[in-house]
Amino acid sequence: MKLLIQFGFFIFTALTFTPMVNGAESNEKNNLLVISVYQIEDDVKAGFDFFTSKKTHKCGGKLSNRYRSYSDHKEVAERKFQLILTALNNQNKVSLKSLGCEGRALLVDYIGISR
Repeated sequence: MKLLIQFGFFIFTALTFTPMVNGAESNEKNNLLVISVYQIEDDVKAGFDFFTSKKTHKCGGKLSNRYRSYSDHKEVAERKFQLILTALNNQNKVSLKSLGCEGRALLVDYIGISR
């Protein structure tokens, strides 16, 4: 009987927390290869768009490989741009966390690069 209760608790726990884990992972993208970078506007606070080799999100209703990065802080925006530029120049992979869609672009919260 004790084993049956433990098994029931295990099933309950697995069913309760699995959607939370899957939901948290859905806004993280890993191992993306950057293929191009574009400046959005000619403005001091302008963000930039970058494109990856794989279409991994459906912003705008169909698969897209366009990502967009903004920041209210000039230094942060510059660091994000330098990370993407480094990934592009050295064929490094990027990992990122998304904030949501803006047109066909996926807004990016943080950016990381790796080999």
